[in-house]
Amino acid sequence: MRALVLALLVACGAAPPPPPPVAKTPAPAPDPVTKPTGYVEVRVLDVIGMGDGDTLLLVDDVSNTVVPIAIGGTEGMSIVGRVRGVPPRRPLTHDLLEDAVKKLGGTIVKVQIDELRDSVFHGSVYVRNAKGRIVRLDSRASDAVALGIGSGVPIYVAQGVLDEAGLERDKVMPQITPTGPVT
Repeated sequence: MRALVLALLVACGAAPPPPPPVAKTPAPAPDPVTKPTGYVEVRVLDVIGMGDGDTLLLVDDVSNTVVPIAIGGTEGMSIVGRVRGVPPRRPLTHDLLEDAVKKLGGTIVKVQIDELRDSVFHGSVYVRNAKGRIVRLDSRASDAVALGIGSGVPIYVAQGVLDEAGLERDKVMPQITPTGPVT
């Protein structure tokens, strides 16, 4: 039938209809598990007691930059215990959340420090749920780091955060008293 319509249109001097549009294949979405563009991988350098709270020191070994993040004492204790592999006597909040994620069939796949806004660090925890879908949870930076360490997943910091809050490691370390090797 289409051939007959085309023949009639050509005979009458009309242009044939354009071919049907070819469906474009959308570009694949970025893999939410890999290092995001514009982020660097960091590790915990130390947690230092500072008055009523602690300071978490994250280090980018490539640029030799330290990001200090003020955190609460409980978060500091949780992070140090997790880095050293010393479980608490009773589950802390991070242990509870990690256990809930596991028992619901999920796994934590990565954590990020995404932003520094009004002197507050904002983080994300990425969880693969039981159906394989990856979901992002808004998080405090210290909670993201604690969960990342406990799950053995990468910790990423946005380059903008590193540029804004980062300090040269060689200049920072002589000014602080380390609590002992964390890593």
